[in-house]
Amino acid sequence: MNHAQLKAFHAVAKFGGITSAAKSLGVTQPAVTLQIQALEKKYKTPLFNRQGHTITLTPAGLLLHNLSSRYFTLEEEAHMLLSSMMNLKSGKLRIASDIPHRIFPITAPFREKHSDVELSVAVHHASHIATSLSDRLVDIAITGTPLSLSGVVCCEIGSEPISATVPISHPLAAETSISYEHLSAEKILVFSDGNEPSSLDQKIISHGNIATTQVISFNSREMVPEAVAHNQGIAFLSKYEIDHDCRLKSIPIDDCSIRRKEFLHFHDEQLTAPAVSAFRDFFVKAD
Repeated sequence: MNHAQLKAFHAVAKFGGITSAAKSLGVTQPAVTLQIQALEKKYKTPLFNRQGHTITLTPAGLLLHNLSSRYFTLEEEAHMLLSSMMNLKSGKLRIASDIPHRIFPITAPFREKHSDVELSVAVHHASHIATSLSDRLVDIAITGTPLSLSGVVCCEIGSEPISATVPISHPLAAETSISYEHLSAEKILVFSDGNEPSSLDQKIISHGNIATTQVISFNSREMVPEAVAHNQGIAFLSKYEIDHDCRLKSIPIDDCSIRRKEFLHFHDEQLTAPAVSAFRDFFVKAD
């Protein structure tokens, strides 16, 4: 048996026909047929039942298809591993995050230390990032919520205390800390990519018994601090999210131990990939 024969068999078994198999392999139908015939002749074992244009697997074919599926899965994993090595040599690392304030302070010094690595950074919602990871469109993801994806490693890399963010001109800006009672008279601004506030905002709202009538939702995370700066209400953000904005003030909330966590994700076969390891180690050291 050679690789071409097994590959032809696997394609026919997978797609259920010579025409579809030939198209997937980029070869002619006769070429696929010859490979299958050579395989069956060599082992004197029929692998397919042929009835007109219908092709089904024989018992022997079913057993071989089970083995070929495992074989080509391993082949794909080997391809992905070597591709990740190639990406390092060609200087490419694709990163996605839904925490822009966290990712950009890391990427700048990383570029300085690893100038041969070309970084591609995108900011998206967590749902979009999950799809990009599954489709292998990104190498690393940094999110505020853990993503549970097959073949993807998720590890917590840090957390930040949540505080109330107010305009610098707000009367509460003079306080060293505020209570939930203070918040009962304020409009609460939250980010929501659906019908409900984010799970983190929801926790704080529930913990403080804040009325839903006080809550104003925005479908863009970036709009929340902008709305606060324009005196539309108060938001629950971490101090590090608004440190760069002199229009805003971060104030601790009494009796609130809720923290915003951060998670690093990458494909499990890239655990030792040089580019991914370099960024992961650099990220941890930067903390």
